[in-house]
Amino acid sequence: MRAVATDIDGTFLTSQRDYDRQLFDKVYATMVKKNTRFIVASGDQYYFLRSLFPRVADQLAFVAENGVLTIDHGEEVHCGRLATKNARAVIAYLEKLPGVNFIVCGRRSAYVLKSAPARFRTGARRFYTRIKEVSDFSAIHDDVIFKFALNVPPTQQGKISREIDTHFAGIIRATSSGNGSIDLIIPGMDKSHGLKLLLTRWGISPQDLVVFGDGENDLEMFDLAGTSYAMGNAPQNVQEAATHVIGTNDEQAVLHTLEKLGE
Repeated sequence: MRAVATDIDGTFLTSQRDYDRQLFDKVYATMVKKNTRFIVASGDQYYFLRSLFPRVADQLAFVAENGVLTIDHGEEVHCGRLATKNARAVIAYLEKLPGVNFIVCGRRSAYVLKSAPARFRTGARRFYTRIKEVSDFSAIHDDVIFKFALNVPPTQQGKISREIDTHFAGIIRATSSGNGSIDLIIPGMDKSHGLKLLLTRWGISPQDLVVFGDGENDLEMFDLAGTSYAMGNAPQNVQEAATHVIGTNDEQAVLHTLEKLGE
């Protein structure tokens, strides 16, 4: 094991969106001694992910926004971007979908409509440290737009994902990140894309990578890594795709597994 990558929500964090910081300090210290890299691989915003690890953020690597933004020791390794006309086309399409609220994700910030339901706007702030409310998405002035985070009726999730994949084939693709949640990402820029960039940069083989996840947006990581762990709270298809199934996020199974691996 020369590198470890973990998803965050539903995997590393508990339902209260926290983790055992004392245990992490112990595990991380062991990893540093063994020169094992720690990678945070999540659909969440980079600025939020950094805030989870205030003391060591600049020592870590981040594959953020489901793989479109990769940071190593504070240095930007890669940042994908949608062509402006394509970003506008996606926004126009999403605005016509009934019962769908969404966040536009850019390099500088995330953006949500002031007219969106209060519950949605409040919930968005749990996942985005930098987020701005705008009266209209045309008011966004960000040099890079690279992802959309959708909240959809759970019963419509599969249908909406398929229709988006068809309508925007080659431009954007849908990946599920939870019940009623869909991330629209740039094709080819999933979590495994960022991990490959980091492994190449470090001269580490994918066989020496250990990954942890709980969602369908973690499956590409599972395919890449030599060893993969699915959480006990993950859907059945995700568990079946992993080489091992461990306890739940609320049991802090990632940290306990890493503690055992470090012995």
